[in-house]
Amino acid sequence: MPAVDLVIKNAELVLESGIVRGGIGVTNGKICIIASDAHLPEADEVIDAGTKMLIPGLIDGHAHIHDLGMEEHEDFTTGSRAAAAGGVTTFIDMPLVSLIDTESVLDEKIKVGEQMSIVDFAIYGGMLNSDNYHIIPKFIERGVASFKAFTCASFYSNAGVITRSLSEVSEHGGIITIHSEDQGILDEFGKDLEGDWDTPISHALARPPIAEQLAIRQNIAIAKQTGGHIHIAHVSTRSGVQEIEKGRLHGVTVTTEVCPHHLVFYRDDMNRLGSKSKMNPPLRTKEDRAALWSALLRGSIEMLVSDHAPCPLEKKEAGLDDIREAWSGVDGTQMILRVLLSEGINRGRLSLSRLVQVTSSNPAKIFGLYPRKGVLQVGSDADMVLIDLTKEEKISSDMMFSKCGWTLYEGITMKGVPTMTFVRGQKVFEIDRTTINPGHGRFQAMGGTNQLEV
Repeated sequence: MPAVDLVIKNAELVLESGIVRGGIGVTNGKICIIASDAHLPEADEVIDAGTKMLIPGLIDGHAHIHDLGMEEHEDFTTGSRAAAAGGVTTFIDMPLVSLIDTESVLDEKIKVGEQMSIVDFAIYGGMLNSDNYHIIPKFIERGVASFKAFTCASFYSNAGVITRSLSEVSEHGGIITIHSEDQGILDEFGKDLEGDWDTPISHALARPPIAEQLAIRQNIAIAKQTGGHIHIAHVSTRSGVQEIEKGRLHGVTVTTEVCPHHLVFYRDDMNRLGSKSKMNPPLRTKEDRAALWSALLRGSIEMLVSDHAPCPLEKKEAGLDDIREAWSGVDGTQMILRVLLSEGINRGRLSLSRLVQVTSSNPAKIFGLYPRKGVLQVGSDADMVLIDLTKEEKISSDMMFSKCGWTLYEGITMKGVPTMTFVRGQKVFEIDRTTINPGHGRFQAMGGTNQLEV
């Protein structure tokens, strides 16, 4: 009788210690052996990787997959299929318009997720306000240790709320993730564009880099005072990165993330891409984009996330004549790995080891999922992705699994693709199709957060 359930052989394994040739054995959803091919056991199923790379499954630490009030945008089934097709084996679902601030709502979301998702998931609490920051200790007990707050509309949290929330996090463990744009700056710069909203780039001009810089600076000052762990959502500017780096030099526990769209596109693309390119924070300059790549490489940005938030196409087309009317959000979870392989690895901007850090091990450590997730090692969940570094594909809406059926990356040819995705040893995606029914995904409780030294 075979000793294990699954063996993947003849692979280039990207381990924390480096890249080695060999294979992995899986039993009961866990990695049970890593060895050269000659020393792998017999198995019920054997997959020959054909010398492709095998990396840990990605963790998308910021994704709007299933909001209990916005299922027409995305849901656990369609969003998790998009995730699997992008090599994402765990996503952290963030509220979009509905608050996750009671245990009954949390229970409902976990229940629906385990019924519908094909990949694993964790959950964000929030958005935080003056009436609900008291949820932090109870949610952390239940494995929801990350919470969302905004310094701008439409879920504005004032400095007092953020201070109290970070004080709770400091005492109980956990993370406050903050969308950092200063509302006063947005209000004033928006006035300058009255009557001039017919061009998409107006959206970026109304949300200048100084809005991000000032909000990050204030939030870091609060984190220093309270001792709490602050995570800056989707940093998009060189000045924002600089504020984060200065905060760390002063002993603040601050981590951050970047999105694929801010690494691929820049502000002048907006008039070409149209209202589909509207998101918050907006696309920035070429100089900002270069600074983000540099920060990702040297470690100032710890992880890449999708901020996946697509919408039905008509909600984008509503902004054709007035960009303010378009929905703010784009697709992303299916594109994270593709962007890093094509624009990072194959253009010499990133190493495979660094790719695995920013997509897998770092988010696992930051969100308290490590070493259960985020790494290829014995005892960890068998969350794995086979990638073909040489294959090229032209991105089109036809290949996207999102419910919304369009992509900002339409027509771009990328080199490097995920070809097979496994969640706890179960194949969930192969080449161009998902291979499992909804209900395989399981809620993942966060343990002790901030295992990453910053």
